[in-house]
Amino acid sequence: MALLSPKVIAQVSGRSAGNLGEMSWEWIMRADGQVFYRLTGVNGRRERNPWTLATRLPTAEMEAIRGGKTRATDVLGAIVRQHGHRAGQ
Repeated sequence: MALLSPKVIAQVSGRSAGNLGEMSWEWIMRADGQVFYRLTGVNGRRERNPWTLATRLPTAEMEAIRGGKTRATDVLGAIVRQHGHRAGQ
């Protein structure tokens, strides 16, 4: 899936560990409020998986975020944690 437009306004990496091992994830938030993730590693082995839509933020919340990249990154970090991953930018 090409993610050229709309623009990516925040990006964080996430990790999760379980019985199957440690997994690394990449998360992005686009200017239209869509949040996507993809698996990027399993037990240190690099993976390249397609982007999956996690959520779409409401317009009112996006208007509050547009003020700065730090706010967008903070919100994306909270979404990552809600999905059970540790956010580490």
